[in-house]
Amino acid sequence: MNAPWYVRTFARRVVAGALALLCVVLPHTAYALSDPWVGEAEAVMVCDQAGNELWSRNADEELAPASITKIMTAMVALDSGYDLDAPCTITEVDLGLDAQRAGYVASDTPTMRELLQAMLVYSGNDAALNVAINVSGSEEAFVALMNQKARELGMSHTNFVNSHGLEVDGHYSCARDLVTMGRYAMTHYPFIAQTVRLRGVELWIDGQDLWLESTDDLMETYEGLLGIKTGAVAAGYTFLGASTRGGVDVYTCVLGCGTDEGRFIDTASVMDWAYDNFSGRTFGRAGWVLRRAPYALGFAARTQVTLAQDQVARSWPSGSITYRTLSVSPDIALDRDMPFSSVWWRQNGRFCGGSATTVDATLTQAPAVNILSAPLFSNH
Repeated sequence: MNAPWYVRTFARRVVAGALALLCVVLPHTAYALSDPWVGEAEAVMVCDQAGNELWSRNADEELAPASITKIMTAMVALDSGYDLDAPCTITEVDLGLDAQRAGYVASDTPTMRELLQAMLVYSGNDAALNVAINVSGSEEAFVALMNQKARELGMSHTNFVNSHGLEVDGHYSCARDLVTMGRYAMTHYPFIAQTVRLRGVELWIDGQDLWLESTDDLMETYEGLLGIKTGAVAAGYTFLGASTRGGVDVYTCVLGCGTDEGRFIDTASVMDWAYDNFSGRTFGRAGWVLRRAPYALGFAARTQVTLAQDQVARSWPSGSITYRTLSVSPDIALDRDMPFSSVWWRQNGRFCGGSATTVDATLTQAPAVNILSAPLFSNH
């Protein structure tokens, strides 16, 4: 098991003296969790911000991702380094009568930023196609990069055939893979995370100043929703979602829903279930004194270690929690800003939180001792 970053940093920085390692098992009241209510989705996946699976159903079933595909299109376009403010050319292609289009025509010269906005917010398929062509010269070359990126992310049940997600043989993914993709996009691509939260975008298209509204209707009603992408094809309605409450982020994906509204109802139900059962547990309060010890740079002075902030682990209501702490040995004199300890918690083998502490700058009162009255300086 690889140690968390704060453990590795702590171990590198503390090179003098011994370290004390403690492993403790904390009891945790257990009760049986019921499954979340799901009305329409054929496949569902929900995980936390660390990628830990919270609940799933048919999560590896290969289904049509629809316009959720456009999240991968955005990542590959951003990876390319294409100037977001550079003008792009428009290639007009017949995408079918049912395809959602922003309405670009050959005379338009939108920037890459505008194409990505039209694609992510309004789900314009013409915008997605032209993102691909401008970045790679052809959609085929761009799709090859999409599949390469999918393999890099471990999306083993995914294959892309186009850049927009319109239904075609061989274009498929699964709820687990799409949650992996969505979580990665939201944490590594600020442009995507910011854009998918927009309620609409104002763009100049075909000689008109147009307001294109977001297709994400759940944004209006669900507390803490962060996005991220809707989809709809003949095989079913889809939604890849992300939300945050009380410091807990939840990522979900529903595939194969029968109605537009049903995908949002199922998503809200699964998210509510996660927040009702998955919460933060406080193990340490800000200001708690962990240790008082001799101060390395001051004679007769002592310093103390306090928690700078609450220590919280995200846990389920069932299953024992273990924590391990790596701490400076008690016989070591402490210096200001010196790494002091690192603690991390796991529940049923799943990492659920951790933190590191350093020695603060507070010196406790030195003993009221007159050094000149000590035996060393006495005339007797």
